[in-house]
Amino acid sequence: MNAGRDMDDEGTARADANREASNWLILLQEEPDDAQLQSEFSDWLTASPANIEAWDETRRIAHVIESEPPAYWEQWQESERGNVVSLVSARGPASPPARPRWPLVRNLSAITAAACLALFAAPEVLLHLRADALAGTGETRSLQLADGSTVMLAPQSAVAVNVSKGGEREIDLLRGRAYFEVAPDIAHPFTVAAGETTTTVLGTAFEVRAEGRQNVAVEVKHGRVRVSCDGQVDRNEQLGAGDVLDLGCDDGQADRRTIAPSRIAAWTDNRIIASDRTVREVIDALRPWYGGVIMTFGDGLDERRVTGVYDTRQPEHVLQALARSHGMRVRNVTPWVTVIRAD
Repeated sequence: MNAGRDMDDEGTARADANREASNWLILLQEEPDDAQLQSEFSDWLTASPANIEAWDETRRIAHVIESEPPAYWEQWQESERGNVVSLVSARGPASPPARPRWPLVRNLSAITAAACLALFAAPEVLLHLRADALAGTGETRSLQLADGSTVMLAPQSAVAVNVSKGGEREIDLLRGRAYFEVAPDIAHPFTVAAGETTTTVLGTAFEVRAEGRQNVAVEVKHGRVRVSCDGQVDRNEQLGAGDVLDLGCDDGQADRRTIAPSRIAAWTDNRIIASDRTVREVIDALRPWYGGVIMTFGDGLDERRVTGVYDTRQPEHVLQALARSHGMRVRNVTPWVTVIRAD
């Protein structure tokens, strides 16, 4: 099962930039005279060469759509825009600034911008074709497998399943994170592939989180697992209860620590547990639970650290609480876009 291993980190970053560019196109159309929004857009645009490339491509596609509307345009106009823009943004590395270009934005209809976003959502369609089970934004999904094992998917997660009673037991984590309760079967090891890593168990409870093609995070609640890098026989780690591993198959880095087993997969109980984490890390953990887009700006998000337990069922309240406690500014630009700044 290698379908989930084809998207590399560069492709993921490019897809993220494309989605963010489409989000900005819609925002700027809806609030063309908002000076602060224009400043935040400039910050985003100059943060990464990928953002500049994505913005130019988005403007080009928008121009084509505006000049020659696609088939079934009337149906597109009648659809709810909220169904198109529930994608999550990510940040990119800083790079030399570039001059933003505005004229086209002011002349575009919001529905044209939404159409651009729909075009950039093609990877999402491919994911749906590959996956046997998916969980949407703000929801978890529990699966009962043929061998008696169970899988719980976190929001915005997807898996392909190849499991039969008394036969193969293979899961491909295509996106996101999942928690596994594995039924014992010594003769048939249970494997979870995520990017270029494979986690192998006989019977245990553990979480796997995909972090690009090359990296994976594994946390063990009870039992033992082995985590290995594909094609690297000497790259494997044995983990027991309470062990947490962040493994990079490309750079050879293996960050290993131990936490209380009760803290593992806390999201299955609607909790995010943060212990001396940056504000940005908490916001990133909250993104899959938020029914919209969270855009973040400012070095303060990486400098301010938090410890606490947060309710994933109330992401808006969590964001407001973080803002009050750490001097951040939170703006709801539209019902589906929140902008957070911490300078």
